[in-house]
Amino acid sequence: MQISVIIPFYNAAPFLERSVNSVINQTFSQWNLILVDDGSKDNSGQICDDFTQRDSRVHVIHQENAGAGAARNNGLALAKGDYVVFVDADDFVEPYYFEELSQHNEDVVFIDVQHVDESGHVLRYEKMSPYKGNSMDDLIRSQMTGKMT
Repeated sequence: MQISVIIPFYNAAPFLERSVNSVINQTFSQWNLILVDDGSKDNSGQICDDFTQRDSRVHVIHQENAGAGAARNNGLALAKGDYVVFVDADDFVEPYYFEELSQHNEDVVFIDVQHVDESGHVLRYEKMSPYKGNSMDDLIRSQMTGKMT
């Protein structure tokens, strides 16, 4: 099994290294990372280009600013994995995250999320696992309307 990870970003230089390193340092190694530069004006694009030199599983797309949705869609065009994970540029994942995901064979997997501040203190804990019993139609409808039921 392989996991494709898509990180869209715009002017995210302060966060990118932590986010990308959290993917690179996974205990599960069968992944490819697609970084989508949505027309950044800072050095975000160069930071990501440097990662491609260090790890052949990392790929970068540079595009004119078109928004996060377009960036995610362009990333999907390069996805090779059996599963796709979207990570925001200011997020990071724990080292065992993909290992945990690899234990599932469902179409959609919900993992609980911790919101932390810059010093690592948990601000909020978001339980996503209660949604795992929803049908695919309900999940899509909820995502489109922004209302998880």
